[in-house]
Amino acid sequence: MAIKSAVDPLKVEGKTEKQISISTRVKQRWQHLDGKASYWISQWQEISSYIMPRKAYVTYSRLPGPMPDKEAQLFTSHAARANATAAQGIMSLVCDVQKEWVSLVAPEELEDAAGVAEYYSKCSEIMLRELSRSNFYSEFLEVNMDRTCFGTSAFIVEEGKDENLVFEVWNVGTFRVAQNSDRKVDTILVKKEMTIRQLVDKYGLENVSQKSREAYLQNDGKSLDTVIDVLFEISPRTEEERAKGKKDAANKPIASMHIEYQAGKLLLNSGYDEQPFFCTRYLRFASDVYGWSPSWHALPDARQLNLIQKQSDSIIGIMLNPRILMPESLAGRQPDLREGGITYYDEAMPNAVPKEWGTIANADLAEKRIQDLKADIDDAFNVQMFKMFSQLAQSGQELTATQIRAMDQEKITFLSTTYSLITTEVLIPLVHRVYGILSRRGMMPPPPDALIQQGRDGSAFIPEPKIVFNNALAVALEQRETDAIDPVIQGAIAVGQITGDFSALDNFDMDKIVREKALASGADPDFMRDPQDVVKMRQQRAQAQQAAAQQQQQAHLAEVASKLGGVSPDSPMAGQIKQQVQRHL
Repeated sequence: MAIKSAVDPLKVEGKTEKQISISTRVKQRWQHLDGKASYWISQWQEISSYIMPRKAYVTYSRLPGPMPDKEAQLFTSHAARANATAAQGIMSLVCDVQKEWVSLVAPEELEDAAGVAEYYSKCSEIMLRELSRSNFYSEFLEVNMDRTCFGTSAFIVEEGKDENLVFEVWNVGTFRVAQNSDRKVDTILVKKEMTIRQLVDKYGLENVSQKSREAYLQNDGKSLDTVIDVLFEISPRTEEERAKGKKDAANKPIASMHIEYQAGKLLLNSGYDEQPFFCTRYLRFASDVYGWSPSWHALPDARQLNLIQKQSDSIIGIMLNPRILMPESLAGRQPDLREGGITYYDEAMPNAVPKEWGTIANADLAEKRIQDLKADIDDAFNVQMFKMFSQLAQSGQELTATQIRAMDQEKITFLSTTYSLITTEVLIPLVHRVYGILSRRGMMPPPPDALIQQGRDGSAFIPEPKIVFNNALAVALEQRETDAIDPVIQGAIAVGQITGDFSALDNFDMDKIVREKALASGADPDFMRDPQDVVKMRQQRAQAQQAAAQQQQQAHLAEVASKLGGVSPDSPMAGQIKQQVQRHL
């Protein structure tokens, strides 16, 4: 029995001109980007079939009937395991859950201000704690799995109802992206499947299309689970699209539009204060919007390995259960091939016995080819390097920046390239997003007065913090930069030792160099004194040294004065000594 609705269907279904234009524009943009991504989609389908079969539905998701069983077509999981090893290795290098892999520090212009360093230190602690409490680390591992497999991955962080932070990974093939002039992905369109029940629960009965509303109200036991497509777009909002002076959801700098795809019904016109999604590429070439990954290099080897492994399994099967050539006289009689089995034949016809047939094969040759292909796949994913990192962790040893720097230059270059992309495309904007969410939810401590700045329009704001990454890879790469100054300083010191003039060192800010090298070495910022405390300590030390010098000088002059008794009061020497004593006392 249908539930009677208290909502006016005509009023709900009515669309304004603005709503029609938004939903039409979003659908047209999806269709346009979908056409441009056709090559990538076909490649993702092929890659997933051999390297991540659990996601082998890039082009099969909406086909009728059962999805092709990709796992059944695989005869080796080596490429899938290589991808997992690489993803887990990068994850451990970038954001190890057991370490303080990121910290917030004061902007340079405010690093000496009172209370600022302590404020950002506390914020860093809260941020890492909330990331650990959320589903970030499990979802970020999935992000890295997609990234090393397909070359492109995307996810979003939202403010949850019950949780402060909620992360969601979008499967490859469900999203299309666009770049701005800086080649940064600032626009994403995602098509998701939702049931009617989920749709109404999320957007409200009054906001869904007439067809979806009728299905929900029908309540016949199956309509609630009917699946439909929901398309949403997240992109920058232009100044023309924002009402001046308004800061509501529909006028935030980042737009979020949700529509029912088939019905073209606008479900939500909202927005964000900062970009909520993150799209990262493993490697990026030329003007490509989507990224490249080790899988693109490993795919031919993975195909061939799967084929040869299938053939090798067939060879082993034939060797274990050989083909039998039976004489015609034994037709209708089967040899007993069981262990200890007995087969009878006619002694009068000794040549008419069952024989093995067609079992000659070089299994060793197949095995060698298999091992060669596995090695090529491992090389594409840098498996040996990541296994070395894993073995160090399992043995209780911590991977240090020194060990990373000791690797050959090719591996360092590889790591720095992909790490640079994940840092700029994910980690930095992610930290800003999380910091913004936690601040708006009142999770961060009150900022010190010195941190509160005034904008041009007179409104108060807190400047964005400086982000420092403390993971072993970041430390190793940072040390490569800070170590470059060492030979220069050593050269200046050597010149000073020869000439006696060390004024060349005045060109260097030694305090800044020491602090930057300490951070680059992975030192906890809490271990370093506040710059204001350093200034006070130096002032106190200088005052103490000055007082000690004065005491020593006064003691010396007093000693000299005590010896005046042995000098004639009328002599010129006595007059000079008296003048010096008076001048210094």
